[in-house]
Amino acid sequence: GMKTLISLIIMAFLVVHAASQEWRHEVSDTLLTVEQCAEMALSNNAAVKNSIKNVESSSETRREAFTKYFPQVSASAAAFRTHNNVLEYDFFNLVSLGIIDRGKMASIQALQPVFMGGQIINGNRLAKVGEAVAELQCRQTADEVCLTARTYYWKLVTLHATRRTLEKALQTLDSLDRQVQVAVDAGIATRNDLLKVQLKRNQYRADMVDLDNGIGLFGSLLGQYIGLPVNLRPKVTPTVPDSLPEIPVDIFMPPSEALSQTVDYQLLDKNIEAKKLEKRIEIGKNLPTVALGAGWFYHDVLRQNHNFGAVMVAVNIPLSGWWGGSHAIRKKKLALEIAQTEFTDLSQKLEIGMQDKWNDLTAAHRKMAIAHEAIVQSAENLRLNRAYYDAGMCTVTDMLDAEALNRQAIDNYTASYGAFRIAVEEYLNATGQQDYNLTSEHKQ
Repeated sequence: GMKTLISLIIMAFLVVHAASQEWRHEVSDTLLTVEQCAEMALSNNAAVKNSIKNVESSSETRREAFTKYFPQVSASAAAFRTHNNVLEYDFFNLVSLGIIDRGKMASIQALQPVFMGGQIINGNRLAKVGEAVAELQCRQTADEVCLTARTYYWKLVTLHATRRTLEKALQTLDSLDRQVQVAVDAGIATRNDLLKVQLKRNQYRADMVDLDNGIGLFGSLLGQYIGLPVNLRPKVTPTVPDSLPEIPVDIFMPPSEALSQTVDYQLLDKNIEAKKLEKRIEIGKNLPTVALGAGWFYHDVLRQNHNFGAVMVAVNIPLSGWWGGSHAIRKKKLALEIAQTEFTDLSQKLEIGMQDKWNDLTAAHRKMAIAHEAIVQSAENLRLNRAYYDAGMCTVTDMLDAEALNRQAIDNYTASYGAFRIAVEEYLNATGQQDYNLTSEHKQ
């Protein structure tokens, strides 16, 4: 009874509370909002977690590149023993003398790059670009994950609202069934009328099975996406407003203004920057390099210990590298030109895409408005037919048709409301207006 129900609720809460230490959100039997779903998806989705690891990996690459500025230090040591002497002298066939049959050597030296053709400085700049790209790709993944979570949410809301409409329709048919049964028993209605009501009710029950399957599927998809434990399902408010939502003119942005704040545009920009640096690095490979060095050396070969320090200058001129180098530089120049062409072309396509998403949004709003008007008409039609049927002025078929039309009108409005909500989310995503912060909370 009630004690068992309370025990189950407490157990569910404890399971969720334990899981919350991992995904930092507590979900009990309270309903989830679309913002909560997006936030939980950011914390728990596998794609976001991996993209955050990619950012960390690119940070290590940047730190590694910075170490190239410092001296390159190396140390070596060796000892040897030979089975014959390395040098042998024979004095007039009287005396033989052999020397160097063992020895040991050691050294430590440091080489400080002075001029490397810009390879080190450009390599560091390229590593910073790589880190920025990884962060942008992380943001892009987060955008996609948020959009998907929000889309699942609105589809689930739509299905639940549709189910609520169907429940009301079934209540109406149950009431009508009892009313017709009384009329049949009284001899003022035919068994055929009762059968029509029961057939329609069975059809609605079959629709309920399909709806419950759809709710189960999207509930599982959303639950997995936002990191809920397998045995829990997200609950949403199946509210579709009676009054028509206004078109959200405040979120509209001219495509040319929105372009620079989109991740796709920023990635295209970083791609050009990377190609410029790669070209400079390739040029640097064909320039002379200069390094200053210092070291300490020790040897014991002729049974005498010697150690000494030395300074050195290393100059390297890649003469033979110039033959192929010019072709490699040309190849990098072409890659840069390709990146610049892609930048112009894809920027234009991004602007067209934004306008298209706004057109989709306004079209979805118009369809929603049309569906909203039909509800008023079908509700009045149902009211009249119910009054006519009660007065014996119309048939059961007319009454059932009026009820079906009313249900269809409400379902159309519910579906168009869900489509409108998703269209708004897609426009915000296309124009870089996703409202979230990918903070350190998600990176833990």
